Amino acid sequence: MQIIIAVALLGLITGDAVAVQPSVLDPPAGGQSVLTFSQDEEYVFASQTVKADAKWIEIHDQPFEDVFRIESDTRFSDRANMQLDIPLTHPVRKGDVVLVSYWIRRPNASGQPNHVYLSIGNSSGEPKYKNKLSAYRDWEQHVRSFVAPRPMNPGVDRVRFDLGEAGTIIEIADLRLIDYGPDRDIATLPKSTIMYQGREQNAAWRTSALERIDRIRKGELAIEVVDANGNPVPGVRVRAAMQKHAFGFGNAVNSEVLGAPKSDFPINPKKQIIVDWEEAQKYREVVKKYFDRVTFESELRPHVWKGLNGKSVEARRKHDIFFNKTLPWLIENNINVRGHYVAWAPMDFNAIEKEFVGDPKAHREWLWTHMKDVLPATSEFVTEWDTINHIIGWGKHTYEKEYGGPEIYAEIMAEARRLAPNATHAINEGKILPDGYKREPYKHIIRFLNEQGQPADIVGFMAHFDSTTLTPPEELLQVYDEFAEIAPRLQLSEFDVDAGDDEQLQADYFRDVMIATFSHPNFEAIVQWGFWEKMHWKPAAALWRADWTIKPAGEVFVDLVANQWWTDEVSQTDNDGKSQLRGFLGDYEITVEKDGVTKKVNATLTADGTAVQVHLPSPSKP
Repeated sequence: MQIIIAVALLGLITGDAVAVQPSVLDPPAGGQSVLTFSQDEEYVFASQTVKADAKWIEIHDQPFEDVFRIESDTRFSDRANMQLDIPLTHPVRKGDVVLVSYWIRRPNASGQPNHVYLSIGNSSGEPKYKNKLSAYRDWEQHVRSFVAPRPMNPGVDRVRFDLGEAGTIIEIADLRLIDYGPDRDIATLPKSTIMYQGREQNAAWRTSALERIDRIRKGELAIEVVDANGNPVPGVRVRAAMQKHAFGFGNAVNSEVLGAPKSDFPINPKKQIIVDWEEAQKYREVVKKYFDRVTFESELRPHVWKGLNGKSVEARRKHDIFFNKTLPWLIENNINVRGHYVAWAPMDFNAIEKEFVGDPKAHREWLWTHMKDVLPATSEFVTEWDTINHIIGWGKHTYEKEYGGPEIYAEIMAEARRLAPNATHAINEGKILPDGYKREPYKHIIRFLNEQGQPADIVGFMAHFDSTTLTPPEELLQVYDEFAEIAPRLQLSEFDVDAGDDEQLQADYFRDVMIATFSHPNFEAIVQWGFWEKMHWKPAAALWRADWTIKPAGEVFVDLVANQWWTDEVSQTDNDGKSQLRGFLGDYEITVEKDGVTKKVNATLTADGTAVQVHLPSPSKP
């Protein structure tokens, strides 16, 4: 029997935020400690190309008293630029069961994780154990076990943390490495996970949500089959095969991976990421099969858009891929395009707008020029824009602060609508569903836009969840209700779940967010922010691994969208030539067949129900 000791999500509310209270996982007795991590023992910290200092500090109100703290002058660098080595003090034999436990946090971090790499071994050869994790602002305990594939020896092997990507401050505490010998059942050792409220299999909220999905996401499809004279035809085989959901399921994509010709591969669409032709084919297959809309992660951002229209050879290559290959492929496959983004409220975050800090007049001139350029030029293929992204934002130089009030947001919405009248114009913000501290400011700006006569067509939620921000699904539904009162059209605009290496936790929470959101009548779409590990901004949040094997969360997604929430039914007409079914709302292909004669028609099933009459031709005479 596997023992899972959980970190409990107690649901303590402070304002709108959910506080996570961790419990301590103490390894069971009976093992041999094979290293010591304390102020009195040897350790090696080294940095290169960055300036960094390391020291022990005391801490209170935690299950440990001493913390190893590293401070760097660089927010992001190569993973190997800061390394902490803790040598082994005792040997480990091949085949021994080993438990590793430690606490880690980035105390000055925002909600975005940065990666930490742990490995156990020596400087040559493949590590005996390795794990990549996401470190967050709050303390998290990581407890995992493995079977030693080779011997590990003092003086040669060590635990190494690669911290160059961790950010400016990283803290590690209570590191333990315990050898239980070859006979210990690894399944009996603890493994850290999260138990959020509502995760239990028989949760009442989920039962209610599934019942609501059946009620609001389905309609009655009535099919009548008649002959050439209008007489009913009984005993006809009728297949109603769904082609596209009425509800939107989308994802963030990269133009080059989606559209570049075979001759361009392998390509490097992101720093240090190489994609070959076979991988790109699989990428396109997944997009075509499961998504009806895409958000270009970068291509329509102002600085990238400017680059696409540059004169260099590389700019012309990317321009050709985007306009002449990627977009036609999307149109051919009936996949809509979301534009990300027109305006980005925190001005000091990106270089192209940072230069206008302190000069709103010049900024307005730049922004209006950009809108006049990008919106008409994309009007034939962009159906929806993140017109104002991060509208609450952060820092000292948001649009609202620079312009002296929120009126600028209504002006942007009005101008964007004038230039792109056929597009849907959305606002978008994070920390609403996870963390929750921007809920009230977001409601305030939504009400303001409503009062100004420039309401957002869609209110989007950046739903980037991690293991410290797994808001209970029942609370999500409450938040959805609150926003629906002032914004009737809602969507998840950047959804992902990063649970580190706890793939079952990722799958369970991914499932529950999907169910809660699909069950709410005001939601129109769920757009994810990546699906493949190699192209995901949070690799652990991907649905497919780098080698294209599907993760448990990916299996959940496929099962929900292409199985449980998909209709493909076969029936037979009764004596009155009629067949009726209850199916999910969306586009259908209806095929009727009798005595070798087949007729196909298209229909759209709406919430009010749809009636279709199919005229079946008479069999041709021999």
